[in-house]
Amino acid sequence: MSNLGRNAKFISSNILGRKRAVVENIIDEREDDDYIEPIMKELETETTTDREQTLHDCMELFNSKDKKDATLNRDFLKMYLNLAFSSKLPPQLTPLDASQPWMLYWISNSLKALNPEWLTDDFKRSLAQKLFKLVESDNSCGGPFGGGVGQLPHMAGSFAAINSLVVCDNIDGCWDKVDRKAIYKWLMELKQPDGGFKTCLEVGETDTRGVYCALEVASLLNLMTVELTEGVVEYLVKCQTYEGGFGGCSHEDEAHGGYTFCAVASLAILDKLDEINMEKLMEWCSMRQYNEERGLCGRSNKLVDGCYSYWVGATAAILEAAGYGNCINKKYLREYILYCCQSEKEPGLRDKPGKHPDFYHTMYNLYGLAITESKFYTPSGNFAENVTSTPVDASLLPSAPSGICPMNPVYGLPTKDAKAFFNHFR
Repeated sequence: MSNLGRNAKFISSNILGRKRAVVENIIDEREDDDYIEPIMKELETETTTDREQTLHDCMELFNSKDKKDATLNRDFLKMYLNLAFSSKLPPQLTPLDASQPWMLYWISNSLKALNPEWLTDDFKRSLAQKLFKLVESDNSCGGPFGGGVGQLPHMAGSFAAINSLVVCDNIDGCWDKVDRKAIYKWLMELKQPDGGFKTCLEVGETDTRGVYCALEVASLLNLMTVELTEGVVEYLVKCQTYEGGFGGCSHEDEAHGGYTFCAVASLAILDKLDEINMEKLMEWCSMRQYNEERGLCGRSNKLVDGCYSYWVGATAAILEAAGYGNCINKKYLREYILYCCQSEKEPGLRDKPGKHPDFYHTMYNLYGLAITESKFYTPSGNFAENVTSTPVDASLLPSAPSGICPMNPVYGLPTKDAKAFFNHFR
């Protein structure tokens, strides 16, 4: 009897909503009694195809130059970041209208991290004026902040706005223009009975991202109270998944790099890292790094992405500062950022080879790079506020240090700026 063919479709365009063609593999049906059909078959999916291409691109870049020549192109980055202050942004960025504070945070923080003098007084002044312009039509002109003019106050927008003001060095007394009472009242209104925080009063969701933004802002502004933090630890502990990472909520959500950072940084602010399964968390962080590409991904079976150099890298740095040891290969991560996340043709830093740079990936790659060139510890006092980094011995690096200023991985801010802001409101 001749062999018969059977079609097996591994991607359903109807389910995925994608236009990519369906891959069809032919599986022979045999009558041979000695033939054993394998239980596991090699599936070709969009992710496997993309990873194959990413791996090829990364290996090509790793082999393109000597390790000692892999350095950060600082001047190219400066030109890219200054562009945002000196000219109008292209119309393609219109969809980010509700993310205006984030744009300011990514750009100003990147400049400050590269060289504090690059964020000039004129830039700081423009930054502060823009942020307060977002809320000038509200009853309170000092916060909480939305994503754009006339938009509802949002947890993420307020986080980005406050963090942007931190790096402004209190230019023109801008720190004292923040309405701490209004922000605290708003945070308490967002507080949920289960210990979480909504991101927005009218339509916001509740997840670990909202918790982190609330605690980070409250910590910076010295607004932490028993009422604000009640039930938060219990909420966060429930968000740790069987994998070891954290999901957005406690309803069997998938562990994700961004949500894991938010949960771990929140627990660091509350000084309650000992409440979670640390062994599983460190194992999960280690599993996010691929030996071949050398970078970090955000979820199981996903592609590497430069932004997770911070989301997962900063999680690892927090654990290192807390005395749990190092759970990622910093040397490999540094190589991924320097080889694969910058290009000689386009300024700025990117997700991975084949992608275009943007302000988001520029900042988080820079902070991830700072993590790879630093050691973290906490000498004494409040854990989150006093996380300290020291540069690794330059002789141990295969190429020149990147010269990024020391940063606090809990807050995503330069250490010096964060401490100045803490002291101002204490």
